[in-house]
Amino acid sequence: MRRTVLSAFPAVLALAAASAHALDSAQLLARITPSVYGVRTMGQNNAPLSSGSAVVVGAGQLVTACHVLAGARGIAVRRDNVSYDATLEAPDVERDLCLLRVANFSAPAVAVSTAAAPSFGQKIVAAASPEAAGVALQEGSVAGLRAGADGKLDRIEITVQMPPAASGGGVFDDSGRLVGVLAGRADAGDKLLKAVPAGWIAAARERGAAAMASYKPSPLAPATAAAPAAAATAATAATDEAGGVAAGKQSPAVGEVWRYELLDKLTRKRREVVYRVDKVEAERVTFNQGARIETRDGRLERLVTPSGGEFDAASPPRGWVPDNLKPGQRWKYSYKQPGSDLSTELSGEATGESTITVPAGSFRVLRINYKGYVMRPFYGFSTAGAQSSVLYTAVAWYAPELRRVVRFDATYATRWERMDESLMLVEHRFD
Repeated sequence: MRRTVLSAFPAVLALAAASAHALDSAQLLARITPSVYGVRTMGQNNAPLSSGSAVVVGAGQLVTACHVLAGARGIAVRRDNVSYDATLEAPDVERDLCLLRVANFSAPAVAVSTAAAPSFGQKIVAAASPEAAGVALQEGSVAGLRAGADGKLDRIEITVQMPPAASGGGVFDDSGRLVGVLAGRADAGDKLLKAVPAGWIAAARERGAAAMASYKPSPLAPATAAAPAAAATAATAATDEAGGVAAGKQSPAVGEVWRYELLDKLTRKRREVVYRVDKVEAERVTFNQGARIETRDGRLERLVTPSGGEFDAASPPRGWVPDNLKPGQRWKYSYKQPGSDLSTELSGEATGESTITVPAGSFRVLRINYKGYVMRPFYGFSTAGAQSSVLYTAVAWYAPELRRVVRFDATYATRWERMDESLMLVEHRFD
């Protein structure tokens, strides 16, 4: 998602950073490493699921990135040959910050910077324990400060290279204060790493409590009574009673609602897109009074009225997810788009498994990349002789356990028009 660059911050912040006592490399290493740990998550039957890092921020308390915990039924905090069972204390999934609680844990807490943001170009050290075998440190600098729609800082971009399992690790200034929490790549294909502000940690408990109170869980992501399983549905799971969802509901079901938000990245305009199940007959599921019809396994059967932006308007006849999808799979589509009959030629590839955080939570997904061409109308005309071939790219993030695309990005550009939009899952509920 495109962000506004923060061009300036109050001068007092820069002065505060400059006045802090800088440590030499040996001192910085000694201060940071005792507080950085690896995180391992387990799925069903205690099978290894994913890995990340975490930083100690209080007595028995660590902070990590919420997407590290996606799908977990158990959480362990580890370093070298020592492992501690951890429980989820507070999930702030929207900001991708989760607090973990570990009993009988005496590792020292780091100092968390109270500044609103680091300075552009400021020297930093990224620290993580991606293999739970010691701590990896890498020096770099702040390369970007990005703002959200509210104009406030929501992303720090840094010039370091670390593996995906570094997510949840820390970004420190030269006095050893935590200024950010690693959260993966800034954008697809970007060489920079993204971090979220450490100043958000103080609000994580309150925001997590509010999210838990309002969360309506999906029956497709079962939870257990154990505290670590709260992370199993994107670190926001709550009981059926708290969420108000009737126990025993199975998808698909009449009254089931999938609510998305469609963002036009060029104008910043947002609108709600709702797919509501009105009828379930044998293997056919009808949405929005017949506007969309799917099979029980989520495959598109017929699209009468496109409503979800390019996700619907440019959809292949059977949807964006091919049958029996596997990592590394490749395919080609040639079709006319529903409602417009625009000729479309696309090549698709499933690039692999990962986790993604959307407003509805964090999910294990298969990423599907599309690239090809669409015959777009030429300067507002739709006749056969007034069309041109336009490069078209799209990415779909498909969550197998939901049998649903949880995010879809598409873009194209011509001399006369541009399109860049994103559709993200906001809520799944049963009315």
